[in-house]
Amino acid sequence: MLAVIGSLIGFASSTVPAITGFFADKSERAHELDKIKMMAQMSKMDQKFDLKSFEIKASSDEHTRLIEHDIAIAKNTGWISSMQRSVRPVITYAFFILFCTIEITLLIEAINTGTNFAQAINLLWDEDTKAIFAAVISFWFGSRAIEKARK
Repeated sequence: MLAVIGSLIGFASSTVPAITGFFADKSERAHELDKIKMMAQMSKMDQKFDLKSFEIKASSDEHTRLIEHDIAIAKNTGWISSMQRSVRPVITYAFFILFCTIEITLLIEAINTGTNFAQAINLLWDEDTKAIFAAVISFWFGSRAIEKARK
């Protein structure tokens, strides 16, 4: 009987390393899987950072090219060069005149239909009109202020 118990204890003790090895391998595999997930997440973050960096560089390069183009046009002489330089201002003036004409016409029409002046102004100078006006002003004057601040 003692021989049987000794055999069982011997057999059990020989399987203990295999069992502990199984749990150690399982833990190590879980750790490796967590490492791989973490590396994938970090790689994704690196790609987003690289993409954002490329977008910023592209925007900066485009701005530089536009300034160089404007400088090249300004150096030219003659009536063709004058026409090239006047495109943006003429379009701006034309749209500003169109905007004022529409707003004044709508104001006159509102007053003719019996709306008082204060209500008519509130109807015409709504949030969308304010946003458009602010965008135009900041386009023409905001970029210059930013350029001066950078220097």
